Amino acid sequence: MADYILDAMEYLIRAALLLYLLRNNMVLREKYRSVGKVLFFVESFAVSFWTASSPWVRRLLYGDGTPYYNNSAYSIFKITFVFICGFVTMDILYRGRRITKFYLLAVFYIICDMTRLTLHSVWLLLTQAYGDYLNRLAQEHPAMGVYVLERYQYIHHASLFLYSLLTWIAMYAVITMYKRFEEGNPDEAGREGMRFMLLAPTIGIAFDVAWRVIFYSQKDMQVEFLYDRHASMYVVFPAIALLCMAGIVMSRKIYTELLRSEQQKSSLLFYKQQLADMTAHVRELEQLYDGIRGMRHDINNYIADMEQLLQMETEDAAMPADVQREAARYLRRMQSAVAALSFRFSTGNPITDVILNRKAQLCERERIAMEGDFVFPEGLAIEAFDLGIVLNNALDNAIEACRGVEAGSREIRFRSSRKGSMFFLTVDNPYAGEILPAENGGLRTTKTDDGLHGLGMGNMLSCAEKYFGTVQYEAKGGHFTLTVMMQGRAARQPVRSADS
Repeated sequence: MADYILDAMEYLIRAALLLYLLRNNMVLREKYRSVGKVLFFVESFAVSFWTASSPWVRRLLYGDGTPYYNNSAYSIFKITFVFICGFVTMDILYRGRRITKFYLLAVFYIICDMTRLTLHSVWLLLTQAYGDYLNRLAQEHPAMGVYVLERYQYIHHASLFLYSLLTWIAMYAVITMYKRFEEGNPDEAGREGMRFMLLAPTIGIAFDVAWRVIFYSQKDMQVEFLYDRHASMYVVFPAIALLCMAGIVMSRKIYTELLRSEQQKSSLLFYKQQLADMTAHVRELEQLYDGIRGMRHDINNYIADMEQLLQMETEDAAMPADVQREAARYLRRMQSAVAALSFRFSTGNPITDVILNRKAQLCERERIAMEGDFVFPEGLAIEAFDLGIVLNNALDNAIEACRGVEAGSREIRFRSSRKGSMFFLTVDNPYAGEILPAENGGLRTTKTDDGLHGLGMGNMLSCAEKYFGTVQYEAKGGHFTLTVMMQGRAARQPVRSADS
């Protein structure tokens, strides 16, 4: 009975540790979000406990009337069955790639087996030393020896519980150490990154299988342990087990450092894009001011020419037709010059004015209809430059999506709104092809140059998070709707003194 209780505690704690490992590494599917963790916990415990204590499994692997495996290699079948059941359940309940699920399960089971193997040698040595002590005590003091031997079963169960407790603590410590370096979801790792991280648990699996094959064997009711044949294995096996666990932790640490390096590279690209946007804004403003200066020079000539035409009209009662045509041509040129300097969109801020009108000119060249209403959120302490990044990236993505759509269906609609201290920007556009969601809630670029093009959603998300906001999207019926929410601070009214 005590063995069943200890086994139940063992697999309950293992199931809890597995959920602890998966936290922040895997995301439940929407339909299992409320009960997924409970279902996975129950499955992990039930299957492991059943395979360890079921009489049917015992007869299948042990044979009738034999309390041991004929060979320790038989335990591989039980571990494989538990692993497959866990993998299938995880694949049903959790989103993500199957290779990532395999990796996380392999990491968990290798950590569990290697911590147990590391402490098992020490526990065997201690129990052997304590057994020798009891034998000497029985020989030297028969009365006391009989008393101790009568309670040997309780002492044995107590030592097993202590061994299990130390093993659980060690498992928790190693998993916690592993989770210290879990920055970034492993499901987002590239092919090379996943191969690198799989190397350590694969080595651990190979060592675990080898250990189970050669650990002990039974012949004519005589159990022969590897430790009895080679005493050096008391040190060699724990050392290899520690190296396997260190390899798993270090491989994740190295991957995290590489990920941070990529993030720094992405940040540099982000600032490079910001600089490019600033340069484009400055260039647009320079063109605007150059146009104004040129118009001031030309308008004087237009006025002089019109004065000459008017003088001709006063001298002659009827203005010749060619003079009328020339006057009309001058007027059209003046209208064109003024129209070139006028802004189609007026938002209340020069930066967003330039962005919207520059994108409108681009849409006109690309034959994309662009309509919308945008008002800069004055008084919310949202910097125009940050809002410009959001607007620029959102419209760039919309224009890029429209390029893949038939000419008659190219249309971009945008709208801004404000509710209290909350500012919302919505951009809607058609798209063709496939939307690739990422596990972090963003999008995966479909372009080959993902070093820069894939930064659009990340740039907007960074700016939104700066103002405690978020970026959401919906792709349905061939239309993509992007919503950016930013939380500003309403400007405070100045406090008047009592005598003012």
